[in-house]
Amino acid sequence: MFKRALLALAIAATATVPAFAHLDPVEHGSLAAGFSHPLFGLDHILAMVAVGLWAAMQGGKATWIVPAAFVATMGLGFAAAIMGLPCPLSNR
Repeated sequence: MFKRALLALAIAATATVPAFAHLDPVEHGSLAAGFSHPLFGLDHILAMVAVGLWAAMQGGKATWIVPAAFVATMGLGFAAAIMGLPCPLSNR
């Protein structure tokens, strides 16, 4: 069991790199792009599906609390971006 977990951790650690999935808003951004990306961006859609499946598997109150926490956290990220707070591990 421990060897499997260690192997999974090693694979995840070597496969993980910064995604830099979002374009520079100064060069490519617009209000429409900012609103449409969370709805049509593949990274956001996959995250929303994963959060929904995870919440459904938990059952009970988690069915609503987990997705609500996801949306609230995205809102905090939006607020941080609007305030101009630096993004960790970002070279901008």
